Amino acid sequence: MPSPQLHRIALLALTLLISACSDPEPIRLGFIGGLSGTNADLGLAARNGAQLAVEQHNTAAQKGDRPAQLIVRDDELNPEQGKKALTELLEQQVHAVIGPMTSAVAMAIAPLANEAGVLLMGGPVSTDMLNGRDDQFFRTIGSNDEHARVMATYLRRQHNIERVSLVVDHRNKAYTDSWAGHFSARFEALGARIVQTTAIESSTALDYAQVASQALSQKPQAVLLITSALDAALLINQLRQQQEQLIIAAAEWAGSGKLIEMGGNAAENVIVAQYINTQDNSPTFTAFRDAFAERFGEAPGFPAMTAYNATGVVLQGLAEQRSDETLKQTLLRLRRFAGVQGAIEFDAYGDTITPTFITYIRNGQYQHAD
Repeated sequence: MPSPQLHRIALLALTLLISACSDPEPIRLGFIGGLSGTNADLGLAARNGAQLAVEQHNTAAQKGDRPAQLIVRDDELNPEQGKKALTELLEQQVHAVIGPMTSAVAMAIAPLANEAGVLLMGGPVSTDMLNGRDDQFFRTIGSNDEHARVMATYLRRQHNIERVSLVVDHRNKAYTDSWAGHFSARFEALGARIVQTTAIESSTALDYAQVASQALSQKPQAVLLITSALDAALLINQLRQQQEQLIIAAAEWAGSGKLIEMGGNAAENVIVAQYINTQDNSPTFTAFRDAFAERFGEAPGFPAMTAYNATGVVLQGLAEQRSDETLKQTLLRLRRFAGVQGAIEFDAYGDTITPTFITYIRNGQYQHAD
């Protein structure tokens, strides 16, 4: 019989062999977004974008590379639920979190992420209230100060609009108030004015006809909707019933496929600011668009693209992270990443700058302004 010492050596060798043959520890990526309720289009599309990035990472992985898995949590577009979702993901020991998808939730959970030292890579979160902070929050789209100014300049100079009425959803106040503030400042600097601001709290009990009447009460030349896609679609229908030829515009939040789907014919010629260039024919965007359509049966919008970019940046950062670095330090060292529609370059605070695309809804599609 072998000696006890040889037996222990054999067991040790077997243990090492099993360990060497076992799969590497997976990369655990959390995802936080609104996946339920009437305004879930943003979160669902973003989840699909993140999922596609994870699946492509795993398909391309070589032997010994760490696979990635997406651990999904629904924040219900509610800041308190967002805190709960982040707490659950921290208990899962995630390496980073993709999300959240709204500014209101981002403002609520960013302090918790800072305390835990876990990086948040936001989706289409553009509030300026998170600008210039040395924290754990990064994002792959620019803040809404520039986006709002582009829309103000376009309405004033291209349509000669002097009087605008705003409808602002305070359920996502961190986004809508900052967007409205930057729009108003630029619009008024161009010699025009805001004649009415109507604040709403999106809910199934909201009287959209009454909101439309209030928005039109000061006889504006245009109404600008800083709301979700569903609320914008319902308001557009009411506004058209009361003033058929009214010029209607919407901020980026509304610019998903749901606006066209729910708005129907009433949404024709509505002006919509976009984070995404839907007419991009570059090989990179074409490959992403085709892969997303094949996987999920629909064309990607801005939520899908921003989440896909966010996930890709995090995965690259984790792959290149040094043993003496946090993920935040890695991203700030690398700074520049390839995005679907051009480079994503972070400043010292994890912020970036991205373009705004002005589109019109025509024949049931977003078409770029001339």
